[in-house]
Amino acid sequence: MITDINSYRNKQKLEHINELVKELMAIRAEIGRLKLEECQLKAHIKELTKELGWPDI
Repeated sequence: MITDINSYRNKQKLEHINELVKELMAIRAEIGRLKLEECQLKAHIKELTKELGWPDI
């Protein structure tokens, strides 16, 4: 019976780890998307400031 309880607890822990890994991967994907968006916005700002004749920020 103790083995069954330990097996059950281990299974629960593994399921929890899998959920955390999925969440981590989703967060990393979102960070990557946001970094790309940041680069695009910086480039657009640089382009607009150049058109205005302002010095680089």
